[in-house]
Amino acid sequence: MTIEPSVFTIILSGITVIGGIVGYFLYQKFHPEPAISPLEQHAEPDPENRLQIEISKKELELVFDAIPEQVYIIDRDFIILRANKSFSQFVIQPVREVPGNKCYALQWNRKSLCHECPVKITFEQGIPIIKKLISRSENETVKYYEMSTFPVKDDSGQTIHVIIFTKDITEEKQMIEQIIRSEKLASIGNMTAGIAHEMNNPLSGISGNATNLLKMPQKYGLNEKGISRITTILNSAAHATAIMNDLLHLSNRPEQTNILVNINALLAKTANAVHINGSQDIERSFNFDEHLPPVKCDPSKIQQVIVHIITNAIMAILDKKNTIQNDSPFKGQIVLSTQQKNSQVLITIADNGIGISEEHRSKIFDPFFSTRPTGQGTGLGLSVSTKIIEQHSGQIFYETINSMTQFSILLPLEKCEPEFADYLKK
Repeated sequence: MTIEPSVFTIILSGITVIGGIVGYFLYQKFHPEPAISPLEQHAEPDPENRLQIEISKKELELVFDAIPEQVYIIDRDFIILRANKSFSQFVIQPVREVPGNKCYALQWNRKSLCHECPVKITFEQGIPIIKKLISRSENETVKYYEMSTFPVKDDSGQTIHVIIFTKDITEEKQMIEQIIRSEKLASIGNMTAGIAHEMNNPLSGISGNATNLLKMPQKYGLNEKGISRITTILNSAAHATAIMNDLLHLSNRPEQTNILVNINALLAKTANAVHINGSQDIERSFNFDEHLPPVKCDPSKIQQVIVHIITNAIMAILDKKNTIQNDSPFKGQIVLSTQQKNSQVLITIADNGIGISEEHRSKIFDPFFSTRPTGQGTGLGLSVSTKIIEQHSGQIFYETINSMTQFSILLPLEKCEPEFADYLKK
């Protein structure tokens, strides 16, 4: 799947058109009215025209506040003259208290202009600017924004105001990254499918012969040392076969048995079933939406994804525990949550383990990438999980929130009959 450059051109053009419309109306609002002749001043205003003007004004204000993106207008001193409701909600201030503040102080909590400020360029050059921005909050949550600036000019052509249009593109960026990962997985899957098929044949022969030797050790003259070596060969062949099966999963689209599933019950059952040496002291808590509707999915596949993520979470917690001093208090935690988000179900799994380093964050979904020592992982867990979630028309992504690593899964919802939904709650 490929995103054509024309798609981005259309999106940017749409933003420009919206910004132009908003800029035009706001310009009409802020630009001084032309001089009125003495004769016109004494003329009685037409009540019908006055009513129409009032209606148009209210409609304009409603449209302005209904825009979901942040829109505001500033003067040459970078002071906000007016903003819509989306902007006031972003800065957590009433709309009436927003005007009079410096834009960089209120929106980005800065004491001076932002580096390479697009608003400054628009004021200086009188041209629209589109720029991508990254914001990191105190709890380490990263957000991506697209800021568009549009000049408002007077009759002499001088820019007197700038309209700023700021859009949160975090979800769009996550979707694009997932598409790129999908293309990468598809390419690797096609390349490795033939290799995996060819490797499975000799592996089957090795496993079969090793099993026969272990069934009749005396017949083949095997002592305890020989039996131990044959067992090692059999285990290694089984491990290699598992890797080949994971590789085949990347290229194949196996048949799914989709049924309506109680996700809360599935998560609780799966989370409590994952046990690794040292994980008995880890606290596992659940924050489930009790009114969550059932999800149509393949429960065995979703369970496989949950196992991968929880296993990684446990290993991260154990790694962190090994890096701190014994007298330092540390309690490992894994928190599983669910909630309905519009027409989707959001599943989150968060842990307070060692976390993902900056250099590894762009690689964790890559096939064969692993931070574990050799022999302790194939590096295919998250790659296979991504493939499974995509087969369910969902999304999977991660973020760091309050020093906790959180993986999120979005699955689409489908309606079910009320009596069947009641049955699932039992």
